[in-house]
Amino acid sequence: MPRPKAKKIIVQFDDGTEKEAAYEDLTLQAQRELSRQPLLFDFIPECGEMKYVLLEWKDGYKEVKAVDGTCTDINRYYVITRPEDVGRLSLNKADGYPELLEIIRTPLDLKQINFIETHEISLDKSDREGKKIDHFFSFHSKGEALSTVVNEFRNAAKGEGIDLDALPSEDPDKRRDVFAQIAGRMGIKAFERQQDVLDFMDHLAKHALQNA
Repeated sequence: MPRPKAKKIIVQFDDGTEKEAAYEDLTLQAQRELSRQPLLFDFIPECGEMKYVLLEWKDGYKEVKAVDGTCTDINRYYVITRPEDVGRLSLNKADGYPELLEIIRTPLDLKQINFIETHEISLDKSDREGKKIDHFFSFHSKGEALSTVVNEFRNAAKGEGIDLDALPSEDPDKRRDVFAQIAGRMGIKAFERQQDVLDFMDHLAKHALQNA
């Protein structure tokens, strides 16, 4: 899906002075850190190819998040109870620095992670240290993820009476409406940004049409 392109960043100091810099002059790491701030972006600026993590809970709730395209596979998933539960999903990256996702919604009830492969997760062990409990999860691969989700996308589009072959001719606003409709049918919501949902639907649509 078309996304706005960030042009510059402005920093205002407490004496009223301002400094600005072209967004493209920032380091790639700085661009990525800024793109993770929902207060600044409800989308990810154009900064290279993205991949998608689709999370599924035991109650059927689903969330999707775009991650750096250099992420290769899942490193681990664990939950810290102190006293609230917070999940940590770590993804390996080609540069050796893992991508970390913080799971807030009932992290102990996360059932499945779709990233490259479909991984069913289950609690492996829990270690208590004082008031803190670390919960570690094991993974069971159920095979390649994309084809399964693409089939779900096709079925959702069919259920909504949407002709996928007509998608390329739709104007951008109509295309967004159609993708929001299909995402609603699939029960997929945004992890952080609604734009991630639309981009994920666009990603699935391209694969659905390529393999029709």
